[in-house]
Amino acid sequence: MIHVVLFGPPGCGKGTQAKILKKKFGFIHLSTGVMFRHHIKCKTNLGKIVHYYLNQGLLVPDHITINMLNVEIKKNISSRGIIYDGYPRTKNQVSSLEKILKEKSLGKIDVIFYFSIEKSLLINRLLNRGKITYRDDDTDLITVQRRIEEYNKETACIWNEEKWKNIIVNVTATSSIKNVSLFIENKIMNFF
Repeated sequence: MIHVVLFGPPGCGKGTQAKILKKKFGFIHLSTGVMFRHHIKCKTNLGKIVHYYLNQGLLVPDHITINMLNVEIKKNISSRGIIYDGYPRTKNQVSSLEKILKEKSLGKIDVIFYFSIEKSLLINRLLNRGKITYRDDDTDLITVQRRIEEYNKETACIWNEEKWKNIIVNVTATSSIKNVSLFIENKIMNFF
């Protein structure tokens, strides 16, 4: 099983690329954002808790995110590959992902695609997305800025350890959707 992590700030294009990869390779797409919004829409208890954090522009606490993801990973242990979109976001989540992959003998994280993009472009992308999708966390400038700050503070450095150095692939997130997806697909083809 191939494990692909799409990593980068909110609005950098991870979700768009994950959908393309899912279609192309038949991988499972695990997006914490999609799962959280589903729970919010269905008004579950988890949805109520998550809504509070997302509306503040804050990361949902690790234990909630990890438990939710672990359930999904266990459901998909016979799949060809998993794309992690927006996960892991903390060092703790990285350790947890490594642990469950080892426990279930599912292999290891194979590649981390790091989407790099300037902050000013991100803010515009998120606010524009908010106008189209009406996502609460994308419509307010202050929330958007807080999400980017949270990313820079909590998430940007989670792959800094030496052991990840050789599997991180830089992606120029400002390229066209097509160019980014061709670049990523070519890298993934090396795993077959």
